[in-house]
Parts: sequence; structure tokens; C-alpha cells
Amino acid sequence: MSQTQEQPGTEAATAALAALRQAARDSYLRGDFDTAITTQRDVLAEAIRLDAPIPDDYLFLGLMLYGLKQLGEGIAMLRECIARFPDNASAYENLGVFLLEAGDAGGAAEQSMRAIELGTDSPNVFDCMCDAYAQLGRLDEAVAAGRKALEAKDRKFAVRGPLVELPAGKPPEFNWQNPRENVIAYCLWGDSPRYLVPLAENTRIAPHLFPGWTIRVYHDNTVPQPYLLELAGRGVQLQPMMLLPNVPVHRKLLWRFEVIADPTVRRFLIRDADSLLCVKERVAIDAWLQSRYWFHAMRDWYTHTDLLLAGMWGGVANVLPAPARLIQSYTAWRVENNHVDQDVLSETVWPTIRGRCLIHDSVFAPCLGSVPFPPFGGSPPGVHVGQNAFLQFKPG
Repeated sequence: MSQTQEQPGTEAATAALAALRQAARDSYLRGDFDTAITTQRDVLAEAIRLDAPIPDDYLFLGLMLYGLKQLGEGIAMLRECIARFPDNASAYENLGVFLLEAGDAGGAAEQSMRAIELGTDSPNVFDCMCDAYAQLGRLDEAVAAGRKALEAKDRKFAVRGPLVELPAGKPPEFNWQNPRENVIAYCLWGDSPRYLVPLAENTRIAPHLFPGWTIRVYHDNTVPQPYLLELAGRGVQLQPMMLLPNVPVHRKLLWRFEVIADPTVRRFLIRDADSLLCVKERVAIDAWLQSRYWFHAMRDWYTHTDLLLAGMWGGVANVLPAPARLIQSYTAWRVENNHVDQDVLSETVWPTIRGRCLIHDSVFAPCLGSVPFPPFGGSPPGVHVGQNAFLQFKPG
């Protein structure tokens, strides 16, 4: 048989495998993750049966297993991938991420270094190394890796250029007399105490710590009605939202971005519902309000290696394009997941505000123009801005 000939049925089997691969991707993009992972398991089994697996068969399944925290299966599967494809840098990179989540910081650092030796320039591998080295107490190496992650992301996205030209000169002064036009925006769905409890606490903190600001919550009807009534009674602006059909659930994270183009808003802060407002960020916000910068961002821990953290930035409203345009400009440069908010910011907002954003950074400064936090309002060791509040707050 010549090299161009195929055994009977092979061509049909190859076509069926390609269709199965696409079906798994389509299910994932629809947000039907149960179907996606079941189908991708079938993809891998059939590809192995045909002796035709490709690295992406393993890597895509690994992505979903990681999302489900099925770490043991994911680690075993990626080791099998490496056995078949020992020169695939992405397999080592992903194995490093799994090992980090499983608590093996040393193994994570080792696998990440192997990926770098194989030539990867992926920012994600430096993200992993930064976190791993920090857990190992190798803080100088963690800082170096974190800077490399940030710089790699900047190289990737800065070339895209701004979506709009920002106004010249200084931004308008902050108006303390009208709190309704200065909004701290959150998104919320479901009834998990991880989010409901800290957000309720923030509604008690904000009038004292952030006078001149109003909390707004973008939410859907899955949030308990008595809870919403409690927020409304504390002066919270409630903005009902609805996810369109066939849109992944994680896109609810983008609801809070609606504040950036609201004509009733002059300044906005975007925050995570599971983190508590604190003095350190209030002092940083004050420094921003007195500066020449139109936007503000913070990094305060070794895992803060995104250009813009979705719950730790703010700006002058009605300067950036509306969220609908941001999403239109977003190319889903990697497989979309629950980091979609930060991926959208990296690809669309960062190139626009780069150089016009005051970045307070307690770990990686100076990096991409960042500066240390003001020398007031410091936090105890191990506590940082944007931290999951359940690590530091116990309701009475």
C-alpha cells in the first residue's frame, strides 16, 4: 500500500473524530460544560484508539478538569500527554498549573521551568512560577517571574493599540457632594455566602470608609429577594440583569463593566463581591483622585500578575467604549473561562489606558510604570487588597 492510500474506513473515522472535537468545543462555548467534558473524554479515547491523539486533545480536557477541580485525573492525563509528546511545552506548563493547585509548589516550579527550557514564552508559565516561588518562600524569584508575566502580557496586547483616544489633560475633579455619580460596582448571582456575606458587610463599611461613593450591584433573579431588599434599604443601587440564551454563565462577570459607560456616572470603581473594602485601598484611591491619571489599578499580592485585575480597577466614566464594543473587540485569544473579565480587560482596555493609569503595586513595582502604595493604611502580613474575605472575616 502506498503512503497516500488509507485503510478502508480510516478517512471516515478521521472525519468523525474531527466532528467530535468540534462538538466538544461548541458545547464548551455554549456554556454546556457537562456535555463538553463528556464529549472531550470521548475524543481522547477515540483518538487513542485510532493512534491519532494530538496534544490539544489532552490540553483541552485538562482545561475543563482544572475548572472542575478534578486534579488527580488531570495530572495523570497530562503526564500521559508528556509521555506521548515529550517536547510539548504546553503540556509541562499545564501540568505545573495542576500541581500548583494540588499544593505541590515545588513540582509546579519544576514543570514550569521545563516548559521555559522548551522555548515557551507564554505569560501563564511565569504566572505559575511566581505563585509557586512565593509559596516556597523564594520571594525574589517570585517577583522576577511575576514581572516577566506582566511584561509578556504587555508585549502581547500593547501592540493592538487603543480602541479610542483618551482626552488630553487632567480628568475632572472628583465631586464629593454627589455620591450617586461615584459608583463602586459589583456583579452578583446565586446565594453563596462567600459573596453575599462580604458584600453585605461592604454596604455597612462603605458609608464610613468611602463617603462620596455609592455601591451598585448588577444582579439577576437568582439572588434571594430578601437579601436584595436588605441592600436596597442600605442605599445600594440595584441593577437587574439577564444573561442572554446560549451565553456562558461566566459572562455574568462582565455585567459590572456596564458602569464604565453609564451617563449618570462620573467615577467608577469595579470590585469583587467576595472581598472587603479596606483602608489601604481607600488611601490609594485618594492618591488617584488627586493625580493626573484618568484610571487606577492595584496589585497587592504574588498572584496579581494580570495587567488589570477585574476587581481592582477604576476610572473616569464615559471615556472608554461601552462594554458591548469591548466584547465585540475581544477575540477570545485563549479558551474562554471564568477569567473572561480579565481577558477582556487585557485585550481591549489595557492598550487603551496604558500610560494613563496610576498603578499601585506592592509586589512588582516598578513594573510597567507601577509605583508603591502610599505609606499609610497598611495591612497586616498576609492580608492584601482584593483578598477573598472568608480568609480574614468571620461574620458575628
